[in-house]
Amino acid sequence: MKLYFSEITAFFLLLFILSLHTAFAGEKQGFDGYYSITDFEIFEDVNGEYDFTTISSPAFAGQFHPSKQDVISLGISKSVYWVRFLLPSLHDMSDKHANQLLQLANPNISKLDLYIPVVNDANAANLHYIEKHAGEERYWENRDIWDTDWVFTIPQQYVQGQYVFLKLESISMLRLPILVWQEKSFFKEVFIKNIGYGIFYGILIAMFLYNLFIVFVLRDKTYLFYVLYIFFMFMYQFDAHGHLKLWLNIEYSLYNALFWLCLSAVFIFSTLFTASFLQIHADEEILSKFIKVLLTIAAVEALLGVFGYSIWSNEIARFLGIIEPLSFTALAIFRLHQGFKPAMFYLVAWGGLAVGILVWILLPYRILAANILMFATASEAILLSLALSDRFKTLRLKERALTRNVDYYRDLSLTDELTGLYNRRSLKKKMQQEISRAIQEDKSLALIVMDIDFFKKYNDTYGHWQGDQVLSRFSEVLLNILEGTQMAFRFGGEEFVILLPNAFYDDAIAIAERIRSDFAAEEFTPVTNSLVHVTISGGVSILKLSDTEETLFERADKALYQAKALGRNRVEFL
Repeated sequence: MKLYFSEITAFFLLLFILSLHTAFAGEKQGFDGYYSITDFEIFEDVNGEYDFTTISSPAFAGQFHPSKQDVISLGISKSVYWVRFLLPSLHDMSDKHANQLLQLANPNISKLDLYIPVVNDANAANLHYIEKHAGEERYWENRDIWDTDWVFTIPQQYVQGQYVFLKLESISMLRLPILVWQEKSFFKEVFIKNIGYGIFYGILIAMFLYNLFIVFVLRDKTYLFYVLYIFFMFMYQFDAHGHLKLWLNIEYSLYNALFWLCLSAVFIFSTLFTASFLQIHADEEILSKFIKVLLTIAAVEALLGVFGYSIWSNEIARFLGIIEPLSFTALAIFRLHQGFKPAMFYLVAWGGLAVGILVWILLPYRILAANILMFATASEAILLSLALSDRFKTLRLKERALTRNVDYYRDLSLTDELTGLYNRRSLKKKMQQEISRAIQEDKSLALIVMDIDFFKKYNDTYGHWQGDQVLSRFSEVLLNILEGTQMAFRFGGEEFVILLPNAFYDDAIAIAERIRSDFAAEEFTPVTNSLVHVTISGGVSILKLSDTEETLFERADKALYQAKALGRNRVEFL
């Protein structure tokens, strides 16, 4: 884990610095290059019944009330809001002759109408208002400046000391910093801001493509859920920050449906990814039902949004935005407590995103909240990718351990525990394979059957433990002599079988005689001061075209009995 974090520390630091650069825009007054408007008055038009003429009349002035916050923050509401404020004096700006821009820093306002007071000459009686109409539900051509936020040129003829009026309608959060920029400073800020966006989107795209490749390689559904989550998170963020609207200038109903489908997909695939990654199975009844409830709520949110109930969808999205990260963080803690180590990366990822979402929902300063959420989202994308890698590594280690256990028990079932040689169960299979290969490739095959002479008497005299020592020593002699594809089997008791691929009569007799003589030279001391030699007898047969494993074995076995009949400690051939 330390290695992973060291590799991305510098990357995160750059992203964090770029985030901070734009995070505090709109929260400081009188800063060189821009001015944040913090004094404004608000009127709530609950039924949307007032027009601008009424609102701007002197008689209506008493209906406006000063805001208690430094930025417009009105929550989610069906009401129409009217805002009035004064533009800063040129004396408050560092360059009095530069063009001035008014930025309404929230790309997600449904409708906004701006009324700027101007005069055609020095005669104040000629006061009138320039109208600007923009918002998500309107075409982007209404923007003065091609930017994700709503940016308008302040005319040179605007009247100091006269209120600018702003009409707001939105199905999303009405959180709106108002900034006045000098043109040069604004475009410098936009350049830096877009670098930050480029890094942010680049991270999401890189994580998407990298893990998409892994999906095709591993065919793992957990990676698939993650890839789909990242894709729809990218689409949602691309929309939420106003970039999609700049490039996809389509009918608002389609645009709105696309937004809610993408956001719902974020919740759905993050939930499926979590269930798969943290291995929440159907037999865990409570957790399984909780996952199904989250998926159902996310689907309802999409349906409501697509059919135009956007305020309800917003409320559900806010609910899921709080519940999901907190719940998934709790699940990760639970799994980590159970010993699932990859949950650590997951815990850090979702814990950071939970903080980012809570800041986004609760912090009144939209720009700061948006940058913190971007940073949390990018961090989460990388950490979840690392979590997947760590999970894959953990599962591979478990798979290898399981494979080793399977191999061990398979070998245990095919080998003799005392001698380590193949057992009788594996002899039939090996004989079939070698006979078939020898016939197909026109090769020779020899079989030797060997038996320890008077082994029962040895057992009865010295005990079974001493008899086991004889069997173990004989297997060592076999393994020292046999090489390559030659195989030895313990057929049962004191009887052994040797398969010799590609061996003719002379080869088989020579090997059998060497085994006999080497074992006869072995010395045993079953009792103190007692030196005992043990002998063996053997029978050899060579494969014929008409042979089966039974007939080949029977000839070698008969040869063995012939050797015993002729006095033992010898090798015979049939």
